[in-house]
Amino acid sequence: MRFFALLTVLLLTGCTSTSHVPSSGTEFALDGCTPFLNCVSSTSSVGLYYVKPIQLSAPLDQPTWDTVKAVATEMPGARLNHSRFGYMDMTFHSDLLRFPDYFEVLVSPDRRSLDVRSQSLVGFYDLGVNRRRVERFRHNLVESGVASGNSQALKSTD
Repeated sequence: MRFFALLTVLLLTGCTSTSHVPSSGTEFALDGCTPFLNCVSSTSSVGLYYVKPIQLSAPLDQPTWDTVKAVATEMPGARLNHSRFGYMDMTFHSDLLRFPDYFEVLVSPDRRSLDVRSQSLVGFYDLGVNRRRVERFRHNLVESGVASGNSQALKSTD
């Protein structure tokens, strides 16, 4: 019985965050996605998991970064885990069952765009929640004036 319980936990648990995040700076890249349908990333080379990076209206500076953080933390179910200039990681929890999802934002080397990654921590399929979350984030940044471009059609995030 213990073996079955352990196997179930291992099968239902997805990967979490980008591996090997340095303690300072932004000289690294976000991970792509695992082969499960529970993740989207602007650094993924697989079209199924790919989302466009968020284009900024101007190169990232501290006031813009403060706005990016504020927009992210105001989203439903958001909890900021760690943040420094140019990188943040968050956990989102769904309204109904409180499933956790991992969310990361990293500024590009030229400071003109943001890479994003969102992945469910439990299960193999996310019902599109992570893609909708990234698109809601993009839309909110465009509305706040720090990002440019059009966001894709939005649906409910949970």
